[in-house]
Amino acid sequence: MKASWGFLAFAAVGVIGLGSAFGQTFQPSPAANKPLATMTPTGTFAASQAAAEPPAPAAGMSAPAATPAPTGTSPQKLVAYSSAVVDGPYIAMTFDDGPNPETTPRLLKMLEQRGIKATFFVLGSRATASPAIIKQMIAQGHEVANHSWDHPQLPKIPVAAADKQIGDTNAAIEQITGKAPIYVRPPYGAMTPALRAHLREKFGSTFIYWSVDPLDWKDRNAQVIHDRIVSHAHPGAIVLAHDIHPTTVDAMPKVLDDLKAKGYKFVTVSELIAMNKGVPEPKVASTTPAPKKKPKPANPASASAAGANGTAATPVSAKPASAKPASAKPATPTRNSSTSMGLF
Repeated sequence: MKASWGFLAFAAVGVIGLGSAFGQTFQPSPAANKPLATMTPTGTFAASQAAAEPPAPAAGMSAPAATPAPTGTSPQKLVAYSSAVVDGPYIAMTFDDGPNPETTPRLLKMLEQRGIKATFFVLGSRATASPAIIKQMIAQGHEVANHSWDHPQLPKIPVAAADKQIGDTNAAIEQITGKAPIYVRPPYGAMTPALRAHLREKFGSTFIYWSVDPLDWKDRNAQVIHDRIVSHAHPGAIVLAHDIHPTTVDAMPKVLDDLKAKGYKFVTVSELIAMNKGVPEPKVASTTPAPKKKPKPANPASASAAGANGTAATPVSAKPASAKPASAKPATPTRNSSTSMGLF
């Protein structure tokens, strides 16, 4: 009798194990996604940017699954850029949310006096309200690009509405300048892979982010803005700023002069991309907000054991650690800094 029960138990365990192995072996795998190639500040190619960000600076960044560039992808023909890999001290100054009749003409005069060309990501609603300023930008050799019609978070509105935001702004810029823009900077940096692929297919857009963010929309202090830009500048940088804020424009003379004194040369986004020499690598910097994790409670038993072994136990923090935005980390003129995804 004991032998019979033992045989039955053995058989049952075998059947359960076989079923588990069968389930693991034949479980369907999720469909593979085909990410779009994106230039990161380190000159590598990353998967498309993650889902839309909330209307506040991201607390930290985490590493996403990296994807080598598709065969034949050119460093000058990527879907998106936050910076470029260049051979010289070239830098692109970009200004968002204008034009503002009170501040933008003042900035244009500063740029003209210094022979500097910049890229302006304008709102369609403001461009149509101040067409003369847009024409002045073009006359001075600056680049005009698309920042949507009135600054919504594009992933949070219907696709048809997002189409209208980009399409109407393209049309407004083309009507004023005679040329439709190819560059788009999504408001707040908010974008999803699906929407970005859709907008690229519909409008042929290339998406421009940034690698230096002085947070001038938040801290309205000319000296703070100056210090953040100058200390974080690096070759191939795309610098984010806002020509609608008086404090930002107030900061620009010293910003431009100090960057020039450091040896930087100013180019438009188009010129910077034309010089890009990015090479595909297996791992890249992230543009995906890090998921928040709850802190694990301390284990008194583990702490006691560690102390007994002569090793100090590490205390558990009461708060989950959060990384500062990339703009808070200083960068040197010979090294690219991480992508910043703060508001703009």
